[in-house]
Amino acid sequence: MDGDDLILNGEIVLEGTVLSHDFCQWLEGGCFSAQMVRHALATFDGDVTIRVNSGGGDPYEGEAIRAAIEAHAGSVTVVVGGSAMSAASLMIMSADRIEMSAGSIFMIHDPSVGFFGTPDEHRQCADQGDVIADTYASVYAARAGMSATEARALMRVETFMGPEEAVRLGFADAVAGTSDEQSMDEAARQMAMSAHRGALADLRMCADKFNASGPVSAVSPTDTAGQTQASTAATQETRMDPEETQAGATPTSPAAGTSAVAATTTSVASSASTATMQAPDTAAIEERARREERDRQRGIREMARPFMASGQLTEAMIDTLIDEGTPLASAGNRLMAVMAASEPPITAGAGGAARITRDETDTQIEGLVCAMMRDYSGPGEQFRGMRLSGLAMHLASPGQHFDRTRTIERGFRSTSMMGGATGISDFAYITTEVMNRSLIAEYDRRGSGWNIVTGTPQEASDFRELHAVRFGGDFQLKTTKENGEYHEATLQDEAEGLKVERRGRTINLTFEAVINDDMGAFQRIPREFAYASRLMEASMVWSILRENAVLKSDKKALFHADHKNLAGSGGAISVATVGAARKAMWEQTAFGSKDKEDFLQVVADRLLVPPALETIALQFATGTTPAKDSDTNPYKNRLDPSVVPHLGAAAGGSDTAWYLVSSDLPPISVAYLDGYESPTVQTIEGMNPDKVTMNARHIFGAAPTEYRGSYKNVGA
Repeated sequence: MDGDDLILNGEIVLEGTVLSHDFCQWLEGGCFSAQMVRHALATFDGDVTIRVNSGGGDPYEGEAIRAAIEAHAGSVTVVVGGSAMSAASLMIMSADRIEMSAGSIFMIHDPSVGFFGTPDEHRQCADQGDVIADTYASVYAARAGMSATEARALMRVETFMGPEEAVRLGFADAVAGTSDEQSMDEAARQMAMSAHRGALADLRMCADKFNASGPVSAVSPTDTAGQTQASTAATQETRMDPEETQAGATPTSPAAGTSAVAATTTSVASSASTATMQAPDTAAIEERARREERDRQRGIREMARPFMASGQLTEAMIDTLIDEGTPLASAGNRLMAVMAASEPPITAGAGGAARITRDETDTQIEGLVCAMMRDYSGPGEQFRGMRLSGLAMHLASPGQHFDRTRTIERGFRSTSMMGGATGISDFAYITTEVMNRSLIAEYDRRGSGWNIVTGTPQEASDFRELHAVRFGGDFQLKTTKENGEYHEATLQDEAEGLKVERRGRTINLTFEAVINDDMGAFQRIPREFAYASRLMEASMVWSILRENAVLKSDKKALFHADHKNLAGSGGAISVATVGAARKAMWEQTAFGSKDKEDFLQVVADRLLVPPALETIALQFATGTTPAKDSDTNPYKNRLDPSVVPHLGAAAGGSDTAWYLVSSDLPPISVAYLDGYESPTVQTIEGMNPDKVTMNARHIFGAAPTEYRGSYKNVGA
């Protein structure tokens, strides 16, 4: 992966886990690194928008991303759509502007450290953890306009914030879709309420202290010094407990000779003045209450929606739960209780009381996928005949639909079945699954033609170079030495390089295609990509023979005079030329051997030709009865001819060259990335109301690895 993978529609999209670049290269998706972000930022000369949805990851990598954003020449706007938590919240703190989507979450906490060691080493590690946390607290504090101590306090308790709270505390600038004025008004209302609550608390504290202490002494109107001292003490907090008063202790805040009553009264007056200046905004309080109630009802309905779709809950049950005033935090437990109460009792019988239920949502999703693939043999039967537009309308709501276009639009964005757990809409998930299954079926159906010159495919764990290693040495058994000792055999190895590479294209399933019920897309697109994948493999394999690729081990071409597998002069396919080629292959010796008789006895059983030599090759290899013994072709029925268009002049090769290959010692090695043995389709944008965007990709590699099992004649 590189920085280009993060750019979509002129914006940088950071989704997944924050990890080091090495891990990202290995995982191949679902993460991003500082190196990738720096690369992506470098493609923008001016202002740029970064969209973030990440649960965090490596804090050091997060800080490196924050520094990269800070160093960018243009203005950087971050839009959090989903979450920015842990290291992901740290990395956006240097953005010029941060917006939170209406349902997004912002979270800060102390970084965690895993460690094994002695008790002293653990204590040292804990101290280091505090240093890291304090450093990050200063970053959060600078952004939010609070002290580092206040920021660290929020981190210690692992603070989750919704969009409004993140704006109020200063970690974000606005809720996406609202104006700055609206965001500022909301922040101002929150600050006013906070100040009002603080003022009332001060009044209560001072009143309690006044009632507990009682009057100590009166200040004479003529005691100007005492008045001055009392005035000064009015700005200080009176620290006097009732027990201290009863014991006759001297107050610590008012200066000596100052009346505690005067100081306290002045403090009360000051707090009362503050309270008067910052009177509560009743309209704001009422609006906030209405908003919280709407959020509670919406949250309960969203939580219940998957269970309603599967028939486990009814609308009446949800209304009852809402009318009872159940808090959102407790709604989950209440929903489970309601569903449990609606289940029929399990009666014990001869067969026991065990009962198994199935996940109706999973069954319904599988049915929709099968129906889109025209497979009605299983769960797809209930959706027989459903088309693209019908799928979208069903996902919007399984009832009657009076406005087809608007219903399809809702279906494009619906997450009622998956709950948005995959980060994409239900429609995107189902259509991508259909594309994947259809693509794999088409890919397998086509088969590979290149396997006649390759061994069993290897599996690469990452994109780094594999080593196809040949082991050998002088293994000839020799007579023992005079003292009975054996001669030592030295093992040698020779490695060839093999790397897999990723290739792909983007697929767009547009809103127009859904409106037009373009079901052909599910057959046309997978078929074309399957063909393209097989063509990619064939091109990579056959170009090695056609271009006579160089081996990594000895820096010589695969077919070379030193390898004894290249004819000294060209000749057409005949008994003489094929016999000379087979003789050379028979006499190939094992790698590392020093004995001239250590023959591998390689048997050529395949004849490869370009289309121009097809007739000649078939005539040569097909068994016939000759008129006389001298006309006998001893290689008939011993060679399996294969016509390879990639070797001909039309592909940049030769119409005269031909090859012999041994199936026991193939000249080329191929590899797939582990887990990607066929092309795949992955959704990269699943909430767009206008289209579903997918990436179809294939990861494959080929390299020359063994010259002893093949032979080339340039022909005549």
